[in-house]
Parts: sequence; C-alpha cells; structure tokens
Amino acid sequence: MAGQDISLLWQCLERWVAEKPDAEALVYGDRRVSWRELSDEVERASRAFLEAGVQKGDRVAMVAMACPEFVTTYLAASKVGAIWLGLNPKFSVDELRYILGHSEPSLLFTLREYQGVDLVQAGLTFEQEFQSIQKVVVIGEAAEGLESYESFVNQPRDSWATAVETRAAEVSPDDETLLMYTSGSTGRPKGVLQSHRAIIVSAEVEKNYMASADQGRMLLHFPINHVAADVEIGYTCLLAGGTLVLMDRFDPQESLEVIERERITMVGQVPVMFLMQFQAPKFKTMDWSSVKSFVWGGSGASPLLLGALKQIASATGANLVTGYGSTELCGFSTYSMPEDSLETLSTTCGKVVPPFEMKIVDAERNTLPPGEVGEIAFRGPIVMKGYFKNPTATAEVLDADGWYYTNDLGRMDENGYLSISGRRSEMFKTGGENVFPREVEDILEVHASVLFSAVVGIPHEVYDEVGHAFIMLKPGMEVIEEELRLHCKERLANFKVPKSFDIRPILPLLPNGKVNKMALKRELGLVP
Repeated sequence: MAGQDISLLWQCLERWVAEKPDAEALVYGDRRVSWRELSDEVERASRAFLEAGVQKGDRVAMVAMACPEFVTTYLAASKVGAIWLGLNPKFSVDELRYILGHSEPSLLFTLREYQGVDLVQAGLTFEQEFQSIQKVVVIGEAAEGLESYESFVNQPRDSWATAVETRAAEVSPDDETLLMYTSGSTGRPKGVLQSHRAIIVSAEVEKNYMASADQGRMLLHFPINHVAADVEIGYTCLLAGGTLVLMDRFDPQESLEVIERERITMVGQVPVMFLMQFQAPKFKTMDWSSVKSFVWGGSGASPLLLGALKQIASATGANLVTGYGSTELCGFSTYSMPEDSLETLSTTCGKVVPPFEMKIVDAERNTLPPGEVGEIAFRGPIVMKGYFKNPTATAEVLDADGWYYTNDLGRMDENGYLSISGRRSEMFKTGGENVFPREVEDILEVHASVLFSAVVGIPHEVYDEVGHAFIMLKPGMEVIEEELRLHCKERLANFKVPKSFDIRPILPLLPNGKVNKMALKRELGLVP
C-alpha cells in the first residue's frame, strides 16, 4: 500500500506489516513491539470494542500518559469508527469529571494511579456518575471491580472478526476520529474534533517539513491529550513507518539518556523542555549524532535556546525547525525552512506551506497587506470539523468559506513569513496605545537572567491599563526590577514598558509549555 493510499488512520499498519513486519514500531522502556504485534493487538482491541457495544461515533477515553496502550486504542478506535479521546492523569478529578461528562465516552481506560492519585477509585466513581460509560478498564493489573487491559483485549473473539471488517468498511476519511480538549486557558476547555483526513494530511506534511526522514526514530513524552502526541509526533511517526519511542513522563536527564540509547532521529519539544535538558548532568556528555532534526513549537525560542541548538546542529548537521500550529489546526501549519537564519528562526514561525492557506485580517475580517498586525486565519484540510457539542463557539471561529480564525495576532512579511504578536484577547490599551504582550515578553526574554516572562494588562487610574510583568529567572540568576525596566526602555517605546514586575523562581505552566496566564490573572483578581 503506497503512502498516498492511506486514507484511514489504522491503514498505516497494513503498509508496514507488509513491508517490514518484524521491525520495531514501538519502544517503551524494555518493551519492544513489532509492526506485526502492533497490528495484531489493534485487531484484538477492535474486536473487544465491538463486543463491548462501541458504536460508530462513540467516544473511547483513556486516562494515561504515552504508553503502548495509547497507540493501540487510538488506532483500534479509528478502525471501528469511534472517536478517541486522551486525558492527562495530571488533571484534577474535577477537570476529568467535566471532560468526561461533556464527551460522554462509552469506554474508559485508566491507569491504576498516577503521582499518588487513585485513578481506579476515580474511574469507579465516574462509571456510577455517567450513564454513557459502559465499562472501565484498568491499564496494568486488574483492580477490584475493574477488568485489566490485558484481559479485556486478549480474550478470544474470533467470531467478531467479520464484524470488525464490516465496521471498518463503513468508516470514511471525513469521519471524526479524534477529540482533543484545549487547555482551557481562557475558560472551560473546548473539544476539538479532527477527522482521519485532517490527521493524515497533517502527518504527511509534518513528515516532510520536519526533516524527519521516513522510518526514523522519534521520541514522544508529551501527554496523550496533546496534539503533539496524537498527531505531530505520534501519528506522524506511525505514518512514516518509524519507531515511536514512548516515555510516560518528561524527565530532562532520562530523556537525554533515551535519545542517546535509542538513537533518536527527531526531537520535538516545547522550548522549556530543551532548556531543562541543558541543565541536566547528562547534557555535558551527550551524544547528539543520531538526531537529524530539532523541532520546537508552542512558544518562541530564546537566544539561549537557539544558541545551544545551533552549536549542536553545527557539529552534527541537524536541522532546526519551528512553526505555528494549534489543536484546531491538527498541528503545525507554518514551517521554517532549512536555509533560514537564526534571526528568522528567532523572530518568525516560518511560512505557510501547501496545501494550507494563511491570511492576516482586521476586525471585520478583511485581508491586510504584508507588515500589518491582525488576526491570523488558516484554511485547508487540517482545519477542525468543529467544537464538540458547541455550535456557537464553532461558528465564531469558522466561516462559510472554510477559514479558521485563530484569535492570535500576527503579521506576515512580503516573503510569507509569520511573526506572532500575541493573543487578540491579551492585547491591552495604555493611554490609547495598543500593547501586544508577546512583543514585550520577547524583549524581556533576551535579558541574560530571564528564562520566561508573562505580561498582562492591569487597571490604572490614569492610563486605563498598564503592563505588569511576571518574570521567571534562569537557575542561579538574580536581577532587580530597575535593571529589567532599563532593559525594556532601551528597546521599546515607553508606553510598552511594564510599570511593575513580579520576579519569581517559577511560573505556572500549561501542559503545552506556555505560561498559564489565566492562573496569574486570577492571582491579581483580574478574572474570577
């Protein structure tokens, strides 16, 4: 089966089982799973889903981190026409309760526990609370009242083989197969629905522009509710016939050891992960020779990060790749190019690539010329189907012509390169002048002592609003407020300079590595 003939997620298994059945598809600690073994388990899981009563369009949810069961259930759900949903075990019980109540899954898979939280008890509680949940399955040993994953999947079900074939034949490329809930940084999380087609197109483009050659080895340590796990790294690696090396958490030291031991060829992370690795003891003796591309997204790269990655890449020949993407866009939709300079990598998110389209629009959604700041919009096969059970929110961001309006502000230069100015909802006015927090944050993060910053507008009796900057320092560094103020004054118009600073050893982060501004705004009493 040629790569372009793959139109449904699970069909990548057919291609690679035919071509290299005994090659490694998954690595998880000491566990190594071949393509044949993965295909067999997906078939067994598909039969188990049908016997459990999973109907086309039903949701199948999993509370876990990156593990083989994540891949198996994801592909099995796609085969029987179900919609798969990953949940982060770090979520509070109330967060899990909201998403499960909203998504109404028929099956729920869960770890026994995570970081001391009893997820089995939570699973039993949810089973009682939500009528939609027909069965809860525990990953690992069976628990009281719950069947184990091994038992659920491996019971003989030969009589269900024909039913799986029949159901699989009913699935089409435009069917919804993945449900991802956004971080909820601006309120309740919304469920983003993506189709087989969107995921496959996105993965094909990611495979090409991330310089991750076919059949490479990719490291995945992102939570399974994240588009990086579900599409950008996870499914891209499977579609490319690579080996997906799974870690159930991100640990700076351990991840470096895995990169070296498993000869990882593509390392995709958010900037904070790279910066934490640079502080790990292993970094001093690290062998990076296997890595062909370093990829980052989620936020801009600091001079410290770019300098370190450039030094590594100069010695190994690796590519440096960044881009802009989102859950609603099923991953990256702009990409930097191999020939791009460090300045381009530090100031832009690359440019839009086929088959995607991008434009910058004003408040009335009229297209703006190059160089002007406006809302970023995209169109193409990667745009979400919509927000689950939320037609009002869907209509606010998707128009009749298929354009998705991101709520992010940016500018596009005459060569098509995109620069981000920040969220439209984050912009504030001070003395009648518009301030884009991202522009100020970029300046602050150039300072030698600053690792991360977050700027928000706070009320002011004279200027209406002024900037307030939260600062997270690099380990072992110190700085005083006046030094940061002078640093900004030398590089920014006076009205953009924050009027106050809050310097801290750590700032709250979202799962995608960005600073959790909503949590900081709550501290200031700006939001409930």
